[in-house]
Amino acid sequence: MDRSRLEASISRALANRAANRPLVAEVDRHWASFRGRFAELVDAVDRLIAGSAASAALSGDPDHALAAVEAWRRPAADGGPDRLDRLASRIRQTEGHLGAVRSRVDRDTVNVGVVGRTKAGKSTVLRAVSGLDGTVLPSHGNNPTTASRSWIHHRPNRAEALVTLRTWDEFVDQYLAPLHGAAQLPAGPPRDPASFRDHPYPQVGNGGAPSDEYSAVALPYLRKLRQAQASLDDYLHLLTRGGGRGDTGEQIVVPLEELAPYISYPDGVGEEGGMPRLYHAVRDIHVYCDFPQVETTAMVLVDLPGAGEAGLDVQQHFLRDLTHEVDFLLHVKRAASNTAFFGQEDFADLHLAQLALGDVPFSDFAMVVVNPDVTLSPDAARNVLDSAREAARNYQVRTVECPLGGASETADHAVRELLLPVLLGHLADRLAEMDRAMLDGLRRRISAVSREALVFAGEVASAAERWQQGVPDEADRLQTLAEELCDELADELAVVYEEYDGMVSRNEHIPQIEAAVGEAAERVRAWVRDGFDFSDEAAWRARTKTAMYWRSGAMADRWFNRARTKLTEEFGGVDASVDRAVALLWQRMADSLRGRLTDGVVPTGDRPLEALLRRVERLPAPILRKALEDFTGLRTDYGSLFLRVGSPVVQQVRHVAGQVSPAVAPREPAGDGKSVQEDEQPPPGGRASWFQPLAAGRPGQKQPSPASAGAPAQPGASVQTAPAGSYAAGAVEGMEQLHRELVGTVEGAVSELERKLHTEALAMVRVLAAAAYQFFAATTGTPGVEREWRRVCRADQQAIWPGEFDGAEAALSESVSLLLKRADEVKTGGADLAAAVGGPQHGGKPGPGQG
Repeated sequence: MDRSRLEASISRALANRAANRPLVAEVDRHWASFRGRFAELVDAVDRLIAGSAASAALSGDPDHALAAVEAWRRPAADGGPDRLDRLASRIRQTEGHLGAVRSRVDRDTVNVGVVGRTKAGKSTVLRAVSGLDGTVLPSHGNNPTTASRSWIHHRPNRAEALVTLRTWDEFVDQYLAPLHGAAQLPAGPPRDPASFRDHPYPQVGNGGAPSDEYSAVALPYLRKLRQAQASLDDYLHLLTRGGGRGDTGEQIVVPLEELAPYISYPDGVGEEGGMPRLYHAVRDIHVYCDFPQVETTAMVLVDLPGAGEAGLDVQQHFLRDLTHEVDFLLHVKRAASNTAFFGQEDFADLHLAQLALGDVPFSDFAMVVVNPDVTLSPDAARNVLDSAREAARNYQVRTVECPLGGASETADHAVRELLLPVLLGHLADRLAEMDRAMLDGLRRRISAVSREALVFAGEVASAAERWQQGVPDEADRLQTLAEELCDELADELAVVYEEYDGMVSRNEHIPQIEAAVGEAAERVRAWVRDGFDFSDEAAWRARTKTAMYWRSGAMADRWFNRARTKLTEEFGGVDASVDRAVALLWQRMADSLRGRLTDGVVPTGDRPLEALLRRVERLPAPILRKALEDFTGLRTDYGSLFLRVGSPVVQQVRHVAGQVSPAVAPREPAGDGKSVQEDEQPPPGGRASWFQPLAAGRPGQKQPSPASAGAPAQPGASVQTAPAGSYAAGAVEGMEQLHRELVGTVEGAVSELERKLHTEALAMVRVLAAAAYQFFAATTGTPGVEREWRRVCRADQQAIWPGEFDGAEAALSESVSLLLKRADEVKTGGADLAAAVGGPQHGGKPGPGQG
């Protein structure tokens, strides 16, 4: 067997598993939101049903609109849970599956659980694979050998255990309390060490039965309580480390040679003597040792002591471990001639494994290790093995014959040669498929349960909307109040409109835009005054003068390009002031509405008018809906102020005077005392390849060539003239010319931008005034809008008109309004969850299906 190849395949499967962690984390996040919203919707349904049981408004509903909501809470015909409870149960089950998938993808190891009854050979398998000896994992003939859950990790050159201790509270709640219940004791467990030490438990006789004919069913649990009480001094100091209270126990490191009391029962079943019972203080144990038969550190053995144990709610703990901690299960079973190979307890263990495996095929998840009795004759051994295979075949589980009796060397050889090759081969072949099956199952389960929840939310919302539209309200009074409300809203909204209309009449700018334009202009002018991108103007002059010797044209292009960039940077922010101006108008209108409608109809916070629009969209209110849609869409329709007005101005900021270059004249004496004559070429390495002696003229301005008057210029020639003087003087004059042109051009652009943007800002005032008038007129003056405001306000009528109604219908309306809100939240959460769970997976497969 090429074990290295198999272990490499297992490592690849684990790497693929890890790649799904972001997906599962995203699904988990959306699931938590969806589950919380669903719980709130269920609570709203129950409150509505409870609050409306005696409501005349509900009983008078002619369409029985809310009957559909009540129907979800009617018991099933067979007396089982109602429809909503069944859905809630499926959501809990799906959440458990999500937890199992989350535990699986978060593991960097493949965890092999090992379970077996007394004398089955489980400890022998664990010792053979892990290399631990009998002092750590002993074999006892009369009772289970391991008391605590333990994870055995392959870590070369390491031999120690990390023991997580219980707190005293955990010991009482998770150990003593279950045993008290199973032992049929009338009172709960003692809550402090002294009370537990002195608690009068019934005595158990030498024959194993209590003197008062105590129940045989409860006897094993009573025996455990007596053992825990008698050995309290052994482990009490561990339970009370750090105070011993609270939710988190301490962790201690224990050498392997001292581990047995923490992990194993003493030899024998009595209450006294033998090895200290430190396992009472242990929650979990992680053992680190060198596996002699396995190379990959990704394998972990999980010792599951639950099977056959008395107390500790074995089924719950065993099932939890299988679901969340185990990738694969080895069920060790001893085949003897005088017992049925698979008894009732064995089938119960396999049934628990079926419950834990989720969507993984049982044939992938579990394997039965058949340990034949070495005392059997060949015929008897063959018959036992045939019956073992037949029993396992019913579960479609593979069986592996592995003799574990006799000397330890024989058992080690059997595990190495018969069991490990099959185990590693199975994991190499099927681990990725098991992961994929779990993720595919998660997608199917979440999709199915979220679809049903969305159906429920849709039915609830539909029923609530029908009730809002059709239930008889206190019509006359409410209609009159709605008409008065329209007049009051008109007065409030008109104040806002008239303010903007007055600004138009007075040719006033919008303060936000005016301030933004002025601030942008001042920043650009300050940039010019302060020396552009330098510390001051002198620094700019010094740096630019040097560059003007050989690359004056490039310098001009550079600074005019920089000027355009600076203008765009500063004036481009004017658009944000337009957004603020529009947002201010929205806020003013929302505040005016809220003053009469309360924050129940127009909420505070961001985008209150959009929240009002969502409320209106659920009602027959086309006038208000259109008005709100137009008004809240104002900014999008208006467009970008800078792109339309400012960008054309900025694009004209260019160098139009030609190449700005220094005048050329005889140079200063060179280092050897000689002067450079006018017809000399630039020194070697000079950067001005266009160097030619220039005639007199304005620095930077192209001149006709004096070489041959009237002769056509040669292609590519750039003959210029310059006044007499040094190169330094020409560079200074060219630099000054560039400065004058740059400052003048930038100032001209700033002035033009100020003028055009202020002009456009006046137009913006007219746009906002027109929008304010349109909204004011549509929401308060359109015929029939009073009826729409009545529908909008009905659910909050008691808050809007306190003292006008008796509160019965208002309370019901409030419940229905809350129901609609919760239903909408479930729809949103369900849509987000569906998008998360349906996304592409690692490896390109759709859905969370690749492990």
